[in-house]
Amino acid sequence: MPAARAQLAAAFRAHQRQLWLVGGALRDQLLGRQVVDEDYATDGLPDEVEAIARSMGAPVTTIGKRFGTIGVLLGGRHHEVTTFRGDSYDAGPRWPDVTFGRTIEEDLARRDFTVNGLAEDLHTGRRIDPFGGAADVEARLIRAIGRAETRFLEDPLRILRGIRFASQLDFGVEPATLSAMAATATLLATLSQERVTSELDKLLQGTTPGHGLDLLRVTGALPVVLPELASMVGCDQNRFHFYDVWGHTVATVQAIAVTPETRRLRRWTALMHDLGKPAVRHVKANGEWGFYRHETVGAELTESLLARLKMGRQESLRIQLLVRRHMDRPAPDDRRSVRRFMAKCEGHWEDLVALKRADNASHTYDDAAYHDLLEAACRRAEEEDAAALRAESPLTGDDLVRMFDREPGPWIRRVKQYLGNLVLDGDLAPGDRVGAERLARKMMGEEQRTRARTTAAG
Repeated sequence: MPAARAQLAAAFRAHQRQLWLVGGALRDQLLGRQVVDEDYATDGLPDEVEAIARSMGAPVTTIGKRFGTIGVLLGGRHHEVTTFRGDSYDAGPRWPDVTFGRTIEEDLARRDFTVNGLAEDLHTGRRIDPFGGAADVEARLIRAIGRAETRFLEDPLRILRGIRFASQLDFGVEPATLSAMAATATLLATLSQERVTSELDKLLQGTTPGHGLDLLRVTGALPVVLPELASMVGCDQNRFHFYDVWGHTVATVQAIAVTPETRRLRRWTALMHDLGKPAVRHVKANGEWGFYRHETVGAELTESLLARLKMGRQESLRIQLLVRRHMDRPAPDDRRSVRRFMAKCEGHWEDLVALKRADNASHTYDDAAYHDLLEAACRRAEEEDAAALRAESPLTGDDLVRMFDREPGPWIRRVKQYLGNLVLDGDLAPGDRVGAERLARKMMGEEQRTRARTTAAG
């Protein structure tokens, strides 16, 4: 028994309280997966559990106490101990009304899925599995405990939890459970956005996010929790794609290469990358579907969607940037083109190349050779042109305001971008303020002459 688990067991035994390891930890043990979260159930009431936890001298959290849960930090990991549940529900609430049970069997009967309905007595080592969870783990199947529709009426979030487990574990969903999900999917609209977003986030970080996304479509949950994406389904594309926009998006999410550090950003970006396509789809002169400027429209739609999901601002800005730039196609043998591409990526060129590779995975043509050349060119530029890639306009906004004696406005951004591009292209030294002033005056003079000619012509 791991040391932290043994410490907990000893403390509860000393206070003559049961302690059971429950749910996901046992499921993951059966799967041979690393156990990350350890949850426990006890017959002790929340005040007793808190007192036992504090007697151990470990940091304790009580944020979930009204739901019967006390957190204990042991061995650098968070352990949650929850009083046996005997929850009572009304249909479709945001949070269940909690009552406390008396036995582990009663507690397990209130849980969501059979694979989470396992328990091990830490005092005796006895395991119980009243709902056949171990068999469903072996069959790689998500099955509701008891009557499936009742489980989802009690708490509709269980629909998303089941789909999320299917994504994380690469499990199928038992037919009656899947049918009940579809029958109750509209109740997802009663949930708080924070609960929904948390489940979607976990789904996208699963082993098979494509599987989870398609379950959203199959159950009818997609138009309830992600209505902005629903129009992708059935939105046909041109001869360069195997699938409609939704099928292509699902394939891109599944195909994108990730690391633990990049998984969240890249998968959300892959999900959003073609968000603008249904809005801009049109018939071209050759009779094929066209999607002109879908990346620009998609970035705008992504901003509003992620705001609704209450995504963090910095992460949202990165996703918008990658969506807006995903159609960029620099010439790998043109040093200036590559440097400009990298500058526009704002440090995320590797994420963008990964997206472009995944985007190509379900095209009818193979663009892998181009992406290999682009990645190699970017790596060379990163090594050889690091200073230029970091360089900005030699003049600040305050410099420009003093030079032209004008009020601050959008014109400053245009001038700084122009000067920054010259630095990037090697036509202006990073610290050449004199040259920058001369070029800025020339640019502003040309703009003024253009406006004067336009006014005269009008």
